[in-house]
Amino acid sequence: MIEPTSWWKAKIVTWVAEHTPKCHDMTRLISQSQDGPLPLGTRVKMWLHYRICVWCERYRDQLGFIGKAMRGCRHEHGAELPDDAKERLKRALREKR
Repeated sequence: MIEPTSWWKAKIVTWVAEHTPKCHDMTRLISQSQDGPLPLGTRVKMWLHYRICVWCERYRDQLGFIGKAMRGCRHEHGAELPDDAKERLKRALREKR
């Protein structure tokens, strides 16, 4: 027989899992959240998902760390591509499609 506390925990985790994005969708949402703010409802669902999924929380933290490190490197070294180099890269990427 399941203990009452375990039963309630299982029910809560099941409810949260059914009402929040799946991990596959969370990875996309985490990336989008770094580009700009997401709607409040989406952020709340993501927050709930983090309460039951340590892996998505770690993924969010790792992306945040990488982004912060990249911004630090860019400012530290003054690495900014010239406009013509940016255009060449964009053209090359379009041609690969």
